[in-house]
Amino acid sequence: MAAAKKTKKATEQVEAAMAAGKETVETVVKATTEAATKGYEKAFAMTQEQVQAAVKNGTDAFKGYEDMVSFGKDNVEAVMVSGTILAKGIQDLNEMFFGLAQASLENSVNASKAIMACETVPEMVEIQNDLARENYNTFLSEGRKVSDMSAKVAEKALEPITHRVNTTVEKFAKQPIAA
Repeated sequence: MAAAKKTKKATEQVEAAMAAGKETVETVVKATTEAATKGYEKAFAMTQEQVQAAVKNGTDAFKGYEDMVSFGKDNVEAVMVSGTILAKGIQDLNEMFFGLAQASLENSVNASKAIMACETVPEMVEIQNDLARENYNTFLSEGRKVSDMSAKVAEKALEPITHRVNTTVEKFAKQPIAA
């Protein structure tokens, strides 16, 4: 009877730890999403300002109204494509974070079950050490993957805007200098 109470209490503690872990993961995913969104909004605002400044300063570079409209349309299209790429990348990163969090939680639950089944303290310490080592190794390897994926997303998201900036520079560079 006493063993059943201890097991029930231990199970309740594991379930409480799982709930806390899930809450922590959800908080991290939410914070990451918010940070990425704020970064995107800031980058979008900066890009918009740069494009507006280029249009304002370079109106003379356009030969006609159609050129100016086409230029503006192409810029907006580049920003929209960039935003779509960035949103997809953030979604992929969030899926990766969620998968990592889920795997970590499952590993922790399995380790908790194994610890509860231990008959000696050295067994328990060994399992705890194995879990810590596995979590550390996973953190390092998955951290690299997340970093690489983030860099690729940023690079791909900036490609359409970089292309438009290069096009704008080329257009202005071809204009004759007024005497």
